[in-house]
Amino acid sequence: MDEYARAAEDFCRVVEAFDAARFATERPSADVDGRSPRRVTRHACSAPRGYANAIRQARGLPSPLGRVELEEIGSPADARRLLRDGLRYTEGALEGFYDADEAAVRAHEFTVSWGVRYDPEMLLEHAVCHLLRHRRQLERWDLPR
Repeated sequence: MDEYARAAEDFCRVVEAFDAARFATERPSADVDGRSPRRVTRHACSAPRGYANAIRQARGLPSPLGRVELEEIGSPADARRLLRDGLRYTEGALEGFYDADEAAVRAHEFTVSWGVRYDPEMLLEHAVCHLLRHRRQLERWDLPR
């Protein structure tokens, strides 16, 4: 979780460097989540909820939070709050699981919506890399494609 929080902080610093106009400006893309920094941010802020819900479901816990809607991302500053809340939600999914041994972790394997089989530890590693990937995407936003 420490690395997840570090990746979220780095992502937020990059997002917060966008001015309002550049943040919202859309460009053509087949990927709806890649058309603007705002949409990339919504995607990145939704992911922790989805990952936490997958872990919660594997553990038999309620999973009340859905994805972040685009309207919740009015400015770059919204990313910090939404990611903070997503990481706290993830911590709740892991409550009582931090000292689980390898057998207990593997006993909670699941298949995610994109078809990959994960256990909670593997999904958290993916979650960190997901934020790193989109941070880099935004750092390079204005470079020629």
